[in-house]
Amino acid sequence: MKKKICIRFTEFPIGVKNLLRFVFVIAFVLINLTLVKPGFSQAIVEYHMFSKDDPIKGAISITFPDGWSTYWKFPGPNGFTPDIRVLKKENLKSFNISWPYPKKLGPKKFTYLGYDGDLLLPVELKKFDQSKNIYLDLDISFGICKSVCVIQNKTLKIRSMSDIDYVALDKLLKSKNRITMTTSFGSSNKCILRKVTDNEYQITLANDLMRNSEIVNGALLDYMGSSLVIETQSFYPEFGTVEASLKLEHSSKNKIDLENFSLLYLDNRTAKRTVGCPT
Repeated sequence: MKKKICIRFTEFPIGVKNLLRFVFVIAFVLINLTLVKPGFSQAIVEYHMFSKDDPIKGAISITFPDGWSTYWKFPGPNGFTPDIRVLKKENLKSFNISWPYPKKLGPKKFTYLGYDGDLLLPVELKKFDQSKNIYLDLDISFGICKSVCVIQNKTLKIRSMSDIDYVALDKLLKSKNRITMTTSFGSSNKCILRKVTDNEYQITLANDLMRNSEIVNGALLDYMGSSLVIETQSFYPEFGTVEASLKLEHSSKNKIDLENFSLLYLDNRTAKRTVGCPT
């Protein structure tokens, strides 16, 4: 059985790190070119409309070949972080994507957070002008993995006049145990934020709910926004805490907003969310 090759750079000096990263990228490209078989069926990315009332609801689907997997929005140090960027928009007031609760995948010591089956990402859009349609073009970059990992890019066009897709809606409803529901706002979440460097932080989120191991089967920290990356995180049920390492993008311009943090947890296999994190 083949295993993915993963390399950690944290223990090397900066100059050596940069050289190793360069060599690793070249090797990664060569491996993909030589090991991915001709005729490999790429992942299919589509948008599905569920309702046309404002807010408009739909989903982005990612369908990939059997045996392949893809990454959560914060996959950890052994994963490729998906990137979804707006290329063009008209009459779009707000745009929000909900990520289902991920699984821990990959070989021991090289695990990552992701999904091992076809993925549906619920989407909610709001209009400025109710009499006009929404036009939204997205650039989506994501990785799918088996014995090797392949990075794919897709330009997705979302239009509010699309037909309702009842088949995709039925699939979403059947996977609802992994779709996170907002159960409360985070008065029960308590956070301690510690600065490590100009753009690196450590955070500990505590919630007594997570101490109940008979109910809570797992917990993760999430962040709404693109200014921050959760690089690593660990759940400690005996203490009722999640601890995470954070990296702030463009630290001189951005600040960490504790109200954008969420605690995701599995309550008897149903994914739930508490929003906000008072200090």
